[in-house]
Amino acid sequence: MGAFTFFNAAGMTSAFRVHFGRYAQIGESSILGPPEHPQDWFSSHPFAFTRPRFTPGMYEFEEFARLAPEAEGGPSYVDTVPSETFIGHEAYVGAGCFVKRGVTIGPGATVGARSVVTRDIPAYAIAVGSPARVIRLRFGESIVERLLKLEWWRYDLAPFKKQVDYSKMEATLAFFEQKLADGELEALRPPTYHVSRSAQGLRIDKLATPLYYND
Repeated sequence: MGAFTFFNAAGMTSAFRVHFGRYAQIGESSILGPPEHPQDWFSSHPFAFTRPRFTPGMYEFEEFARLAPEAEGGPSYVDTVPSETFIGHEAYVGAGCFVKRGVTIGPGATVGARSVVTRDIPAYAIAVGSPARVIRLRFGESIVERLLKLEWWRYDLAPFKKQVDYSKMEATLAFFEQKLADGELEALRPPTYHVSRSAQGLRIDKLATPLYYND
């Protein structure tokens, strides 16, 4: 999860193997990248295709572990289908959305509330519906090209907050383009951590390099 990404806490959102860029905004009660089950196997139940590394909690039950494949049971169904989902920098996912596993929502894209996303959404596109369809871009194509070239989420914008009016889209874009050209934008390097579970509870390790950081 990149810097400044947040979830609306008014409801519970589920995210499975999802990579979030910086500044992403996720509405409440959304489901992002849930696992898929084979429909042409003898059974679609996890006992037929999972592995301990994918569902360790289920393997804690003796009867399930006795039935399900061993860790070294060969390739799993999970290995044959897309398993990672990507939510781009500054993407906005509205409340109650469903995002299919393996989908990429591009930087700056907006997904309307209650949408069902079954395919990739381009950068800075607005998509709505079930299945979600692109209705337009947030900005004209030339502006989108400039935004993607600038990649403003890579930089520390805080020193300039009193010099810009973010409601003025083109003026702000031109301002930061000039700052980049002048070498005045510094890379954003927020403190970044890896959180994992251990027998003692949560373990938090600080990372040497932030996510999405490029020298």
